[in-house]
Amino acid sequence: MVQPDGEEKLLIAKAEDALRLAEKRFCVKTLGFLNPHQRVLIQNYVKKPAGMKLVFDGGFPEAERTQMVCYPEFFEPVREEYLALLECTGRELGGLSHRDYLGSLMGLGIVRENIGDILVGEGKTFFFLKPEIVDYVLQNLTKIGRQGIRLTECPISAAELPERPVKEIAGTVAALRLDAVLALGTGLARGKAAELIQGGQVAVNWVTVQEVSGAVKEADLISVRGFGRMKLLRIGGTTRKGRIGITIIRYV
Repeated sequence: MVQPDGEEKLLIAKAEDALRLAEKRFCVKTLGFLNPHQRVLIQNYVKKPAGMKLVFDGGFPEAERTQMVCYPEFFEPVREEYLALLECTGRELGGLSHRDYLGSLMGLGIVRENIGDILVGEGKTFFFLKPEIVDYVLQNLTKIGRQGIRLTECPISAAELPERPVKEIAGTVAALRLDAVLALGTGLARGKAAELIQGGQVAVNWVTVQEVSGAVKEADLISVRGFGRMKLLRIGGTTRKGRIGITIIRYV
């Protein structure tokens, strides 16, 4: 396992401090929103004291950006105290992208760790925020690009969040090696897939992997710089020629 660098060590120290404060003061402490790599770092390097809980919550099970939430085991944390959801609607939002929404929010001076996932849907978009900035956003975010919008705070449990679009890819591989699975998922030649892996541009479950022959298992998430993300959804049977049938979903 690659050892954390300076910034990563600082993040680990902040997570440990949050845990200590939650334990000492018998309260809930949070850190984030964290990206998936940061979450994995904390999971791998931060030791949870006995009697404490440490969870990652981004508002829904498949959330990419999550807050680290820690509290004594006897606590029942109130989700709305550390997580908020805004619904954005407007007349002509169809051409707006995730980048447009994120850029508009950060254009208000909001730092990235205060913004969770942004889910772009048909006619409406949802974004998760820290509760302490909600009033500021409601008062100041009136446009995305040139499009006028309306913002409404809504209960997380009642929101009908849009599903992320995916493309399903079925095929066969000679072995469940990272280069073979990556080649099928991207449509690249296996040699080019190997170059991406060796160049440090590929991560499996948010951890950079440079071993071309590394094994991939069902439900593994593969991130490729410049190509997005994909998941090995299913491993099927073996063909007469000994190849393994697999199904990949690629996020689009």
